[in-house]
Amino acid sequence: MPMRSLFLLPALLLLALILVACGDRTPPPPGTEELAEVEEGASMSEVLALLPAGDLPENGTVQGYQRNRFLIDGAAIEVVWVHAPGSGGTFAHPRLELNPLIFVGGALDGWGWAHFDARADEWSLPMPQQPMEG
Repeated sequence: MPMRSLFLLPALLLLALILVACGDRTPPPPGTEELAEVEEGASMSEVLALLPAGDLPENGTVQGYQRNRFLIDGAAIEVVWVHAPGSGGTFAHPRLELNPLIFVGGALDGWGWAHFDARADEWSLPMPQQPMEG
């Protein structure tokens, strides 16, 4: 085996280890830990009781989180945008800083961006407005 190969192999292995160690460190969306055990169909009050209060003004919010309401095919749809405390209501990266909860008729339909994206396609739901001032 040539001398160059003896040094190249360990260098490549070291590079691979560094890349694995520096992998995706994106934190989970706000509320992920609290929502881990919540099941579909839970009431809005049950779900919100698990979360810390948001910090947005009360006007147009629920428990300090922005809420959007829609009437789609006769069903009352609500999207509650959970955020980390202290955000101030302005989000440069909504997909990292917000966690959408979708309620249909007051019952949890699902949460998280994958669920929101599926429902947004189905129902033409908009992204939250910026800044989120209630």
